[in-house]
Amino acid sequence: MKKRTTLFLFLILSTVLACQSPGPTQQQPNLYYDVAGFITGQVQLLAQQSPSVKKTMMVNGEEEVRTTQEVDWDQELELFLQTDLNKPAYRLSYITSRPDSLTYEYKIRPDEDLPVRYLRVKLDAPGGKPEEIQARLLTENKLYQSEKNLLLRSGAVGGTWRVKSYQIQGYQELAISDRKPFAIRGEIN
Repeated sequence: MKKRTTLFLFLILSTVLACQSPGPTQQQPNLYYDVAGFITGQVQLLAQQSPSVKKTMMVNGEEEVRTTQEVDWDQELELFLQTDLNKPAYRLSYITSRPDSLTYEYKIRPDEDLPVRYLRVKLDAPGGKPEEIQARLLTENKLYQSEKNLLLRSGAVGGTWRVKSYQIQGYQELAISDRKPFAIRGEIN
């Protein structure tokens, strides 16, 4: 009888504990401009609209130009998603300035070593939507160095706010090889 009572109490206790949900997780408000939210929305919009893109790529002085509608927008705008400063590890790592009421500028604090070194978001006056996003990403270690300068421009296209163009310029350098400059420019029709 004692075993049954113990087993019965154990089952009840297990059921009660299993039914309890953890306390609500507090979502901290964004400290910096929500670039990730904007880019994620643009990825969905561009995937839906499937516009053609004239893409110019230059690596080590060799240029290639092509126009296509087959674009993986997640991959194409991935570097812009990497500029999201609202990650928990980045919190309080940037100095914020507002040169005017439509511009946000973020510079990395001198004592920090994060890939996003600079981010600037310029909004349009009537709607407060990102008109221009500019960023500098830098990765350095003993074996590898990379710098990427990003620029994304957006505006009204057929009544919808959408990315119009983007460019990425920079270099990659391995300790055992020379610096390889590159540039990518996409113009969305």
